[in-house]
Amino acid sequence: MASGAVSAAIEDHLTANWSTTPMLFENKDTDESGNALPPATPGYFVEVSFTGKTYGQQSIGASLQADNRWDEEGFLFFNVMIPRGDGSRTGRTYAKSLCDLFRGVTLLSGDLEFLDASIGEGEKGKYDGNYFMIPVDIEWRRVEA
Repeated sequence: MASGAVSAAIEDHLTANWSTTPMLFENKDTDESGNALPPATPGYFVEVSFTGKTYGQQSIGASLQADNRWDEEGFLFFNVMIPRGDGSRTGRTYAKSLCDLFRGVTLLSGDLEFLDASIGEGEKGKYDGNYFMIPVDIEWRRVEA
């Protein structure tokens, strides 16, 4: 799980910069406007989740081990949810737009950076078979966490 500072920074960035579809963040059942997700009538939306390694030692040689550089890193995951039968073109366009939203971006005063992004193979999604899902993974690193 990403730390609170990382997940808050990412959620704030998404809320401020993504209005294409509703977004469903971890452990919530409504979007940022309070609308229930998944929608009663199938429509596009994006699920958001995080993983993270709390810290990893990146340097050696300090007198005290704790004085070395320690980074937090992980992945930001999106599932672009597409109503069954709509094809994947629009969903893949949304997936690429999500990747672009983090390309070259830094948050937390430059300490949080986004690295490689990938769009995965689509598959039948959850929610009673009403959706097709396209996964998006974006690697992130927070220097000196």
